[in-house]
Amino acid sequence: MNDPAVLIAGAGPTGLTAAMELSRLGVDVRIVDRAGAPSATSRALGIQARTVELLRPRGVGDELLRLGNRANATALYATGGKLTEIELHRMASDFNYVLLLDQSETERVLTEQLGRQGVKVERGVEVTALQQHDDSVAVHLRAGDGQSEIVRPRYVIAADGAHSVIRKATGVSFEGRQLSHSYVLGDLSLTGDVPEDQLSIFLGRRGFLAVFPMGAGRFRFMATDPDGLTGDAGDPTLAGIQQLYDRTAALPARLAGLRWSSRFRINSRHAAHLRAGRVFLGGDAAHVHSPAGGQGMNAGIQDMVNLSWKLALVLAGRARPELLDTYESDRLPVIRDLVTMTERATAAFNSTSPLAHAALTRLAPLVLARIRLQRKAADRLGQLSAGYRGAPLSADGGRIGKLRAGDRIPDAAVVTVDGEHRRLHDLLDLSGPTLLVFGDDEPLRTGLSTAVTVRRLASAPALTADPAAWLLARPDGYLAAAGTAADADRLRRWVKRWLTPDTP
Repeated sequence: MNDPAVLIAGAGPTGLTAAMELSRLGVDVRIVDRAGAPSATSRALGIQARTVELLRPRGVGDELLRLGNRANATALYATGGKLTEIELHRMASDFNYVLLLDQSETERVLTEQLGRQGVKVERGVEVTALQQHDDSVAVHLRAGDGQSEIVRPRYVIAADGAHSVIRKATGVSFEGRQLSHSYVLGDLSLTGDVPEDQLSIFLGRRGFLAVFPMGAGRFRFMATDPDGLTGDAGDPTLAGIQQLYDRTAALPARLAGLRWSSRFRINSRHAAHLRAGRVFLGGDAAHVHSPAGGQGMNAGIQDMVNLSWKLALVLAGRARPELLDTYESDRLPVIRDLVTMTERATAAFNSTSPLAHAALTRLAPLVLARIRLQRKAADRLGQLSAGYRGAPLSADGGRIGKLRAGDRIPDAAVVTVDGEHRRLHDLLDLSGPTLLVFGDDEPLRTGLSTAVTVRRLASAPALTADPAAWLLARPDGYLAAAGTAADADRLRRWVKRWLTPDTP
């Protein structure tokens, strides 16, 4: 086969998103996966608001919304009943809930979209070694029948999981630790008083238990088992899981129909770097952490949306190679924060200390009684508050209203100069930056690259009332730069710094 521009190793949600994005942007890709067939188990369940915002204009969000079960709150319980809840309707997004769907279904939807774009996952093919060169990477592949080949893509994306062969081959360290608690996991049916439109977390004196509704009476069960109620070997049984539930949960329920169960320990780690020469790390190859909050799969998908437009522009010769360095400078601080946050949440929920338990059960209702903190908690859970302020791609980017360069641009209602009422996210060019201009755009066009799409707006009340304002939006919906007509030099500096001059 011809050498692709990009080889992607791993066909989980991270690798599939990379292949989908890059192929949509006209990049020649190959995607390989060691497993001979897609996984049939549910694994990661939660699709967060920010991920839905990114996937909807890319052709798969509507199908995920059709298939998934929506949870409108995260409720905390203790022995005496409900303590409080995080009201997800307070998220600053149209998708103000957690969408719950089997990872196997998410992967199927992504794979089908990838197929419509002319790319097929090569299964039963693994990376065994690689060597980097000045203009390519020699990647050794071995198929299930023992046949080997060497391909020489210009770049490689490692989405091959926590035990990534590629990450190890690059020598990038995987920093962190294994957390102490052992967990019980299972998919089962439940009849009782547990709502199917919320995430239910039960805080017990002997650890915690969480129940996630997957629709039609089916639930994901996760719990700590510090004193071995379910044993210490083999997969947990339905009877053992029922014992854990009865001891910890404040809502009566009968469990049945156990589809699968397992035990696991949490590794909380992240790669020291996300780029090693021509190799980029994403998803579990770059970060693994507690499942608290359902953040991991979403972070991997967002890794690839961040990387793909940059890689496509550089490969097309429309952006400077330095743009690729901003994948790490954008995403690594977000990943570090995510690993820290999930560790802290896990420590608080899992503690068997009477003092810690008492503090958590007393303080949580007081904290979440404040609307401002409710909004903050909901936006953080939905990954809406993660951004790139202060990163090189946002430096000297200015601000507009409350938005600063690096922030996610909200999907505000806007009116175009033609009088059309649109949603802002639907106006973004997904292949390159979009300049959103209020008023006369002529003063801003000098020195503007053809890689930048210009959209003229009559108004966007939620963003600004300034008739001379402009926003430069990235393809992933974050603010690159902003200002007024008097700040045209700021726009020109950004374009000159990151994009290549147009060919005469």
